[in-house]
Amino acid sequence: MARRPTVAKRPQTALPAEGGSTAERLASLHRSSGTLAHDFNNLLGVILSANERLAKELGEGTDQQKLALLSLEAAERGADLMRRLLAQTHDEPPELKAVDCAEVLQTLRRLARQAIAPDVRLAVNAAVTPLACAGDRTGLEMALLNLCLNAGQATPPGGLISVQACATRLSVAEARKLGLACGGYVAFAVRDSGEGMSADTLARATDPLFTTKATGTGLGLSSVLEFSASEGGALALESCEGRGTTATLYLPLAHLAATAAAA
Repeated sequence: MARRPTVAKRPQTALPAEGGSTAERLASLHRSSGTLAHDFNNLLGVILSANERLAKELGEGTDQQKLALLSLEAAERGADLMRRLLAQTHDEPPELKAVDCAEVLQTLRRLARQAIAPDVRLAVNAAVTPLACAGDRTGLEMALLNLCLNAGQATPPGGLISVQACATRLSVAEARKLGLACGGYVAFAVRDSGEGMSADTLARATDPLFTTKATGTGLGLSSVLEFSASEGGALALESCEGRGTTATLYLPLAHLAATAAAA
């Protein structure tokens, strides 16, 4: 059976959802997000301070210190996300910078390995040559982590999740299909050897609040889609039942050398 490709698009109409329409539930989330972000940011300050102290007190280079440093790194990314969320409540535009893709993948490897079941293999392959995209680094790391977590939940024990980034130049037809302008992009591909998705599930995979999991929120792929659009990129999904899924995140290509010279 051939794999079914689809370009993820933001839904134009609200879908009915339990406890109210999707639009109503999203509006409720938006109204409470500012207060929740402020309170959670305060808690992150406590977590950051505690992990900094713990990392200093633990033995240098020990496994315990490495875990404390990883927790500190995750909390720092959480604080960055809270700053982005608070900026959005004040209608501040995102600041786009050149992002070193190799550094992003290194961080992703550390975070994803702790979040994915230990009996699922993870291979994160950096580009051979220096590669940079334009965007928000923390947002990109969280988008890729979201894709890895989704892949991990769909992959059985012994299965494989692979992540790679490469530069690509979209043809006119490819760019039109993705809703992008022609030009250079970095393609981040997250592939899994899991159960794959049916045609119906694939068509609705990025709808806000749509989920096939009993305890899921349905906001994972939706948030990745929103991130890609905000950065001038796109998200494409390809899946086939029994043969796994590939999620490809496209972001505009940047040039590290030009950025460094301008700094």
